[in-house]
Amino acid sequence: MQIIAFLILIVAALVGGKIATKLGLSNVVGQLIAGIVVGPAMLNWVPSLHSIHTFGELGVLLLMLNAGLETDVKQLKENMKPASLAAIFGVLLPLIVFPALALVFGINWKTAIFWGIVFAATSVSITLAVLNEQGKLTSTPGAVILGAAVLDDIIALLLVAVFTMFLGGSGLGLDSVMPLVAFAVGILMRRWAHSDKFLELSDTFGKWTLFPIFFGSIGLMISFDNFMNEILLLVILTVAAVATKYFGSVWGARLGGISAVDSRAVGAGMVSRGEMALVIVQIGLGANIINEMEFSSFVIVIILSTIIAPIMLRPLLNKVTD
Repeated sequence: MQIIAFLILIVAALVGGKIATKLGLSNVVGQLIAGIVVGPAMLNWVPSLHSIHTFGELGVLLLMLNAGLETDVKQLKENMKPASLAAIFGVLLPLIVFPALALVFGINWKTAIFWGIVFAATSVSITLAVLNEQGKLTSTPGAVILGAAVLDDIIALLLVAVFTMFLGGSGLGLDSVMPLVAFAVGILMRRWAHSDKFLELSDTFGKWTLFPIFFGSIGLMISFDNFMNEILLLVILTVAAVATKYFGSVWGARLGGISAVDSRAVGAGMVSRGEMALVIVQIGLGANIINEMEFSSFVIVIILSTIIAPIMLRPLLNKVTD
């Protein structure tokens, strides 16, 4: 039964990706939406199984490993200033705006701070897939996004560690640090003489197996049970999620000396929250910092931002020349 669920998800994600590409959207968007369609939210052909999410996590690791294999360390160092500023401003703005929003909605200050931490995170894997898809991984925005997203993940890990240390909670596990480890391993593997051949094989394997499972599995987490009751909150949170990360990262990149065109691409590339935010929000639920209704709302907003990001990024990358 589980094998059938895996096959349905993979086929649906691959078909969804092809349809999205034909419509001028990103392959990733199609795979995410395919997960929603075949998942519990709609057709319910594929349940949100633990085994599927486990393989999805392996997909994240492979994406990050491949990203490391493709990363030009020299270019990454050259763009460290704009990447650092994009990461810092992209974290600061959500940390200010979301707690303020939470307090307006009558949320207690402890949970309000946690709102800010959730939406300060960035997903590097979604953006990496779009950059790779359009051949822009080694461009200036690609290098800045990659550096900023990795720094963002590190900052998010530190924020959760500090939050749980002083305000209680269970903290982060090893699985949340592993994507960064995989990225570092990929960078080290670039020195290997056969790294290009390995990258070609692992990328082909990932595209037909683990990557569609990962992107599709995110869609499986969507629930529309309280959608109509929470629609105003969802719209406000989604707009805030997109705006805070986009403008914060654009301002940071501009201060770092990146052109306006490239900065807008960086801003769009940092919008996706994806797996890191999902990890953080799961910690919040487990530690009773947020309730199940808040958890469901956050997951919907995280997935919406993950779908919106590649839609924003694709046309902006078309304007990037290097």
